[in-house]
Amino acid sequence: MKAYLWATALLYGPFAWAYDAVAWLVSFGYWSRWRLDALGYLQAGSVLETGFGTGELLAALAEGGFDVTGLEPSPQMLKVTDRKLRKKKLIIKRLQSKTEAIPFMTDWFDNVVSTFPSNYILEEQTIREIYRVMDSDGRWVVVGMGVRFKSGILQFIVNLWMGRSVNVFIQHFVEFVESKGFQATRVDHQTDAYTLPVLIMEKGDVD
Repeated sequence: MKAYLWATALLYGPFAWAYDAVAWLVSFGYWSRWRLDALGYLQAGSVLETGFGTGELLAALAEGGFDVTGLEPSPQMLKVTDRKLRKKKLIIKRLQSKTEAIPFMTDWFDNVVSTFPSNYILEEQTIREIYRVMDSDGRWVVVGMGVRFKSGILQFIVNLWMGRSVNVFIQHFVEFVESKGFQATRVDHQTDAYTLPVLIMEKGDVD
């Protein structure tokens, strides 16, 4: 898991131009499917995507009729997304900002979605800010903290890359966000090729 977080930090910075290709390669071509799996767990209404990367999910959300806003601190990723959305002729609200200081009012979004998040997801201030900007009936969906392939060979390779402690990492994350006021539910999204953990956080009581 540490190797994964280290690699994502590089790909969101100086190697942003290679992000899509590397993501496709290390996911054995499933990267786009994993992102789109998150859509089925969102509710109707506005969506904030944190760390939107190269904008693939932003585009899918807009094309799916969501009122979507993107938040991304990396100037390199913003440039990649700008080019991509111009080709698709999509106009989507995007801001360069960190999740530790989300520039929106309290109770603003019906959904927050984070797919394959980098180190920012482990920051206490990130958790507090996402809680703040979510509506009282809002939902935060996190996808990409692990995957289990139904192919033994593919799963062996994933274990080499991400380690065997994914479930432990997810459980620690769940305990962390619940200590900050969220109520968390884990759903193991099943397909013919893989099982993808989906975390759904809703507002509980703030300490």
